[in-house]
Order: sequence, then C-alpha cells, then structure tokens
Amino acid sequence: MVKQMPIKGIHGMQASDIVVQVRGQDMETLADLSSRTARTINGLDHFQNVFVSMDLSKPEYQIKVDRVKAAELGVSVADVASSLRSLITGAVATRYRDGGCYYDIRLLVPEKQIGARQDVENLALIGAQGDVLRLRDIATVVPASGPVEIIRENQVKQITVEADITTGDLAGAVRGLQSALSELERPAGYVFEFGGRAEMMADMKDTVLAVFAFALFFSFIVLTVQFNSLKLPGLILGSVPVCLAGVVFLLYFVGLPLGATVIIGILVVVAATVNDGVLLLTYAGELQERHACPPRQAVLDAARIRLRPRVMTSVTTMIGFLPLALNLEEGGDMLQPMAVAAIGGLGMEMLVALFLMPCIYVLASKRT
Repeated sequence: MVKQMPIKGIHGMQASDIVVQVRGQDMETLADLSSRTARTINGLDHFQNVFVSMDLSKPEYQIKVDRVKAAELGVSVADVASSLRSLITGAVATRYRDGGCYYDIRLLVPEKQIGARQDVENLALIGAQGDVLRLRDIATVVPASGPVEIIRENQVKQITVEADITTGDLAGAVRGLQSALSELERPAGYVFEFGGRAEMMADMKDTVLAVFAFALFFSFIVLTVQFNSLKLPGLILGSVPVCLAGVVFLLYFVGLPLGATVIIGILVVVAATVNDGVLLLTYAGELQERHACPPRQAVLDAARIRLRPRVMTSVTTMIGFLPLALNLEEGGDMLQPMAVAAIGGLGMEMLVALFLMPCIYVLASKRT
C-alpha cells in the first residue's frame, strides 16, 4: 500500500532566473548547506520565490546495526544490508523461459507482511552457522524521514536552490549573490554552480557576440566588393558606433541593464545602418555620374530623396517594438531590453543616415 503524500507546494517547470546547484557527497551536509544558501538568498534584496529542491518528507525506516552483537553472531553489516535488500526489493532466483522470451523470477517478502515497524524488526536473517536470526536481535529500527529523490550529476550529489529577481538587472543580481555566497562557510569539496536564466543569458551573450562579430566582418567584405573601395564601407560601418550611443542612452534613461538580448537589438540597428548607408551612398554616386554634380550637391539630393522612406521605415519599426519596450505582456522582461535598444538605436540611426553620413561623405570626397 502506498500512502498518498500531501502536496507541499507547486513549482513551475519554467527555468527560474537564478539556479544555484549545491554539490557534494554527504546528503546531510548538502541539506544544511542548501538551507543556509536559501536563507542567504532570502536575506538579499531583489530576490523572491526562493525554492529548495530537497524534500525530506518521505517516511522511511533507518536500520542501525549493533556491530558488536552482529560480530558475535557472525554477521557483518554488509550481510545485513544484502539480506534486507533481497527480502524487501527481491532477488532474482532463476529465470523462466516462455518460447524465446526469458522472465526473471524474483523472490521477496509479500508487501502485505511489511506494514508496520514490528514487521521489519521480525524479518529473518541467516547467521554464519546457518541459524535463523531476527533483525531485532542485531539492529534497531528507527522511524525517520528522508529525501524523496537524490539527484546526481557526474556521480556527484546535488541540491538545487532556485530564485527569481524583482528587478531587471539579472547580471547585477548574480554578482551580488556570488559575493554573498563566497562568504558562506562550507566544507571542503562542496561547491556552488550557477544555472537557470542567468546561465542561459550568459551562453546566449557569447553566441550573439560571435554572430555580431561575423556580421560586421562579412558586411565589410560584401560592401568592399560592391563599392570596389575601402573608403565607403569604412564610412558606413564607422557610423555604427554613433548609432550605438542611442542604444546606451535610452537603456540608461529607462534604467535597463546591458543584457544578451540587447545585442539582438544592436543587430537590428546595424542592419538598418548598413542598409541606409548603401542606399544613400549608392544613389549619391549615381547622381554624381549622371549629372556630373559635386559630391556635396549629390549627397544632399540623395538625403532629401531618402528622407521620407527613411523616416517612415524607422518610425513604423519603432512602433512595432513599442509593446515589447513597454513590457505589456507577462514574461516580456527578457525581450524588453532588446526592444528599448532597437528603438534608441533606430532613432539615432535616422540622424546618422540623414545628417552625419552625408557630412562624412563630403569630407571624404574632398580628400580624394
């Protein structure tokens, strides 16, 4: 008979903002350390929903063997453990063959015969001389509670402590938690490892940075081939840092941190900058060749013609990002920095494409 355990709480399957994996060998030490870790997190600002994965509510019997009595009767602790395992979980005595299939025949004590503590104490063991012993003769059965499950990773036991943050600065919260846990006393061989959304954001940041670097590199190669020059690609990509000033300013103004998703917003800004630069400078070059006009007049005419489509494209894109920037839906905390970065960068990109880039083009043309 299996007793239905009461529900102590419900924890969602979605990854928490911060996951601390407390790793070591001894379960009691792990339970104590994870409990102190949870108290430390509760004592910090900007943390909520602290959850410890260890559940010690499973009822069990702990059998404490009297080694002296067991030795007098010629029984070792290993013999007791092996006998109990065979009696309770069963031991494969032989195999039954049915056609081409084999089935294990497992011998064990009927479950209905082990319903109370006395039934466990009366379990029969075989002594060294072949005589029958009772478990109560060499051991004490103590009711206790233990962990519902033991989680291992790479053969190392671990207990998980999870928490969510109340602010948007996930990186700052992780740094504060790492500093607090570094002062927590722990035995040798017990370590903390961080996971959850913090780990996911760190991995995502590295990946997106690599993509960003490759995007800039290949954009430069493509532009160099298209313009057959190093000057114009350098002019276009050199305007990107100025656009990033709008990203940083708006993030600072709103109070959002620089996270991994911000880089996605930066990629949007870089793509818009490169696209507008190519259209503007290509059209300016065509005007110079077609009408033999000076660079200043050509780029002014090109900027005037590009004004309306540039403003319309930027404004509609920023309006599209506005719901994410306002964080109107549940779970939008991760995408809000991306949207704010894109809006700030696109706003600055309009000024760069229509004012700064033409000025730099005129100055660069005078030097050639």
